[in-house]
Amino acid sequence: MTGPLRDRATEVADWFARRRVGALPPEDEAAFQAWLDADPENRAAFEAAGDLWSDLEGLRCDPRLMRLREEAKGAVGQRRARRLFGLVAACAALVLGGAALWQAGRYVMDVVAPKPTVYATRVGQTMSVSLPDGSLAVLDTNSELRAWSPGKERRLELIRGRALFKVAKDPARPFIVRAGGHSVTALGTRFDVDLRPASFKVVLVEGRVRVRSDAPTAGPATSVDMNAGYQLVAGEGGWNLSRTDTRSAEGWTSGRLVFDDAPLGVIAAELNRYSVQPILVAPEVAGRRMSAVLPSSDPDAFIASAEALGLARRAPTARYALAAP
Repeated sequence: MTGPLRDRATEVADWFARRRVGALPPEDEAAFQAWLDADPENRAAFEAAGDLWSDLEGLRCDPRLMRLREEAKGAVGQRRARRLFGLVAACAALVLGGAALWQAGRYVMDVVAPKPTVYATRVGQTMSVSLPDGSLAVLDTNSELRAWSPGKERRLELIRGRALFKVAKDPARPFIVRAGGHSVTALGTRFDVDLRPASFKVVLVEGRVRVRSDAPTAGPATSVDMNAGYQLVAGEGGWNLSRTDTRSAEGWTSGRLVFDDAPLGVIAAELNRYSVQPILVAPEVAGRRMSAVLPSSDPDAFIASAEALGLARRAPTARYALAAP
């Protein structure tokens, strides 16, 4: 478990241990109440941990645990109390045994680590999703997005495919999309994230975003602030930030794909993402270039356009195939 989920688990364990050994100083009690109020999931996780502890009746009467508990109550200083609480937990492990402790741990972590809502599309399908914070996500073909309930931040993860995000403005809660070892952070903007097996791309239509990488890149950059009208492509060769026509970032949401002087092979590969019957392009014409706005659901339009421009002809051996004219 990593990131915000691990942070919540650590916070729950810390507050639970400190309160078990006695009353908190007023300033710490105020901090604890503020932590509870900051996110409903904080309160739910803390209450679940307390319920679980209360259910373990065998621990209360165990002589080793009782001795350690009394010692913890008399300890001076929070650091000493936390160390003694660790001994309490170790004693609990001895009493419960490995299997029971593992089950208890799984129960707590299931509560502490909130489950995301999963949205997924099939090949050829797109989907518009209204998120709880008022933002909108549009999923492209064969894509999967996970979204967590908003807390101090609005957190999503693109597992595969592409999604366009129209972010509701909320300066107090950053909107963070993770994808393929990268994160895109925004406050209120519109951007497209495209995750492929060998590349990651962000097209910024409106506003500003910050893109970060979890690992060092081949180039010097690991964080880039983007302005509207730019795209960032990250792959094996490093990062490339350049101006772009943002129409391509939103055209697919209405079923139109925009190509500007693109090779026929690249156009076919993009259209193939929307169909279970692929378009085949002969190697001798794959590098010929074409500009067009094509419907994603109609491969015949691509074949007809290539023929009309004299770039290729429909191959007689297959319905969706291009050969040399």
